[in-house]
Amino acid sequence: MAAARAEEPDEIDYMSDLSIAPGWKVGGFASWHLTDPAPVDCQVCGTAMPPLLTVHQRECDGASRSWLPIEDRDAENDPRVIDPVGVYLGRGLMRVHTCPTDPSHPPRLSFQ
Repeated sequence: MAAARAEEPDEIDYMSDLSIAPGWKVGGFASWHLTDPAPVDCQVCGTAMPPLLTVHQRECDGASRSWLPIEDRDAENDPRVIDPVGVYLGRGLMRVHTCPTDPSHPPRLSFQ
């Protein structure tokens, strides 16, 4: 059994490998991994505000190997691969949300 497992590729995990990409990104979906989901609504018109920009302290972690560029997979423990920008945000990430109805409405921030 051990020999058969050794020949198989790494097991794919939905949350880490397929669901929400780690790191900095534009658009996408918000991960609420530390708290329950919280509405982020426009303070002017009440419209739900999707994330425009996610700023993360790391580009990857040990669980999200499938999101690493192929050329970085051999160096996945290298600090230059894990944290190439050197930004520290405390717990982990900050999102900038903007109103899809009217971009002149003030943006909101959420932290995780």
